[in-house]
Amino acid sequence: MEQEIIGTWQLEAFVIEDAETSRRRDWGKAAHGLLIYAPSGHMSVSINKQIESDPEQSEAENLFDSILFYSGTYQVAGKTITHQVTQASNPTRIGKEMIRYAEFHEGLLELVTPKEAFGRAILKWRKIA
Repeated sequence: MEQEIIGTWQLEAFVIEDAETSRRRDWGKAAHGLLIYAPSGHMSVSINKQIESDPEQSEAENLFDSILFYSGTYQVAGKTITHQVTQASNPTRIGKEMIRYAEFHEGLLELVTPKEAFGRAILKWRKIA
């Protein structure tokens, strides 16, 4: 699995699966992103979506909600990828481990988060380099 994931990946789909109902919804409109796994053991992911204006939030909060970025290092054990976060758009992620369960389906890399209070995230990536 480790050699297969090395490269640059473009986001194809990002959905959130509800914890209670298992219903799936898009993370946001026009989501796009890039995921990089380097042979050195470093990784970086950046995802943006169309900014949605919530009148109860400031312009900065609306902008922040449209950005997801983190980078650091990674380790592969079987079909589990562990990201060790060293930089992030959300500072609470720095120093944390982010677990991703990986599968390959029809030329796409599917990464799924463990179930959390909100449910789980399911991201599909296409290799571009």
